[in-house]
Amino acid sequence: MARKMTATARPASGNGKGPRTADDARKDLLARSARNADGGSRLRSDPLADAKAARAVVSAAEEHAAELARRGLPASYSAAAIQLAQEIEDHLQALPAAAVTARGRSPETAELLADAASTAQAVREAVLRVSRGADGLRAARDFGLGEPLSFRQQTHVVRALHRILAGAQAHPELAADIGLLPEDLQTMQGLAADLGKMAGSGAPVSDEHASLVEAQCALRVFFDLVAAKASLALAGDPDERTRLLSLIPRSDDRRHLRRQAEGPSA
Repeated sequence: MARKMTATARPASGNGKGPRTADDARKDLLARSARNADGGSRLRSDPLADAKAARAVVSAAEEHAAELARRGLPASYSAAAIQLAQEIEDHLQALPAAAVTARGRSPETAELLADAASTAQAVREAVLRVSRGADGLRAARDFGLGEPLSFRQQTHVVRALHRILAGAQAHPELAADIGLLPEDLQTMQGLAADLGKMAGSGAPVSDEHASLVEAQCALRVFFDLVAAKASLALAGDPDERTRLLSLIPRSDDRRHLRRQAEGPSA
């Protein structure tokens, strides 16, 4: 039988080891998720399911708040998780507006956007196949991998093309490995220029879709922290540990960006 690890819980010391406010905890979760992305860790999971599960996970974590805080997960993280869950739901409600805009495009505009998006996606998939190791992952990030790419959003496609062009210039060896030719780069430059003339292409890049991904990745970091710390805090109570961990939705964690976390989306 596992030895019960239930030393008398001490309140958070307030010595700066953990965020004191929900905003501070949210910033920490966002920073951790950005580092995960730099390391090539991506995931697939339902954002709405994650948002709904966050409230159940927080409620269960509150039952062990003192022990979790002693292990470095103060209540500010739970408050931040609730904020992130609300942000995810707000972003999901705002997303349909992009689909309405897409339906109003002319056939010529829609065809140009589709060609540009398909070109960008093909290059991103090729980069996935040849980038390896820490240096390869950083190069892949320079090509824009890991960033949202919705085929319906001009800002996404224009940004993807620009990132590929910049990545090819910064990493000529990787560009050669995937077979990028000068005429390919010229084609992408032309597509980006043509898309840039279209109405709506000047919209801010930090759109609802990108913000949704950011909030969801940060919330998944919270789930990971809860799971890791609860595994130790509740080692002596396997039934309770199993109950808490079962509340966390499973995600398909893909190392090395084997598939784009954000592929073509509606």
